[in-house]
Amino acid sequence: MMRRIHLVTALLLLGMPALSSLWAQGTLSTQGFGYPPGQMSTRSRGTGGGLGQFDPDSPINPAAIGNSSDPRVFLQYEPEFRRLSNGESASNTMTARFPVASASVPFARRGSLGASFSTFLDRSSSTTSTQDQDIAGQTVPVTERTEILGAINDIRLAAGYVISSRIQIGIAGHVYTGQNRVLFSQSFPDTLRFSDVSQVSTLGFTGYAASAGVLLRPSRILGFGLSARKGGSIESRSGDSVASKANIPDRIGAAVSYEGLTGVSFSAHASRNLWSSLNGLGSTAATAVDTWEGGMGAEALGPRIIARQTVLRLGARYRTLPYLAAGSEVNELSIGGGFGVQFFRNRAMLDMSFERASRKPDSGSIDAGERAFIFSFGLRVRP
Repeated sequence: MMRRIHLVTALLLLGMPALSSLWAQGTLSTQGFGYPPGQMSTRSRGTGGGLGQFDPDSPINPAAIGNSSDPRVFLQYEPEFRRLSNGESASNTMTARFPVASASVPFARRGSLGASFSTFLDRSSSTTSTQDQDIAGQTVPVTERTEILGAINDIRLAAGYVISSRIQIGIAGHVYTGQNRVLFSQSFPDTLRFSDVSQVSTLGFTGYAASAGVLLRPSRILGFGLSARKGGSIESRSGDSVASKANIPDRIGAAVSYEGLTGVSFSAHASRNLWSSLNGLGSTAATAVDTWEGGMGAEALGPRIIARQTVLRLGARYRTLPYLAAGSEVNELSIGGGFGVQFFRNRAMLDMSFERASRKPDSGSIDAGERAFIFSFGLRVRP
């Protein structure tokens, strides 16, 4: 009578590594603790992030909510379709995100208060592979599946104030919270002789940060935006125990906008993120690096359709992703555009954008590449 191979025995025979090594992803973009969507609204994404510092719906520069003279609510939905090519093999995945939700209300005569919920790092992915394994002297086909559900989210409370027509300032407090749940399973075609294997691990996160920003309008056609975030501590917990501690990354960013042509605005931005502050929150396999990001774009009034004004957008963005893939930095180039249309007597606006992102490791020794198509839909309502 053949005996069953149970969970612990199978793990020992297969020589499975510790659970922390299962953080490895089946994509280039979701290494380490995940992929940073960028905390940008649909409108900002359509301009390559150029409008991020000036956009009240993007939780980047708290001074931008000073533009909100009326109450407003913004919701965003963003599906991403990825294709990873590794040599001659390829795999496709789809991730659906709700990356930004925000609201703001006027305060006093020149101020605004706002709250937002945005995705800081997204770690949702799944990989499945089937290969032959030697178990107790027998060659057995084993199907392994690793599914990761989780993210670190940024909850921001902000205040913006318009000092004059030329200067706006803002401050914000941030709470970072979320959870990563890793599900690992092994299944066998012969269930009479072998028992399926499964493991579940859950980590929770809590962290804090503060940010500040300023918008300057030295002239009617020229604008500058500057914002910075100072990270506090973040810890991961497994149950009631603290598993590890690190710091939220510091960030500094700047942008410029030009509106010298009637109905058209051009914008560009650059930022520096010190992601290496997160090292220590996970295993040595989850190594973060400090990165630069830059982008530019244009926004212009489009044709009126059914008596409704449209806005057209075009942009490009280049950046380095925070986590290494097989010891190599991963670069991302995104090109896209979008449009917006007003309705309900200009009390609401629907934005749509599309991006094609190409991600490649900096080292030529890795024969892998990732292509993604990102669709973004944003709805802004002023009650």
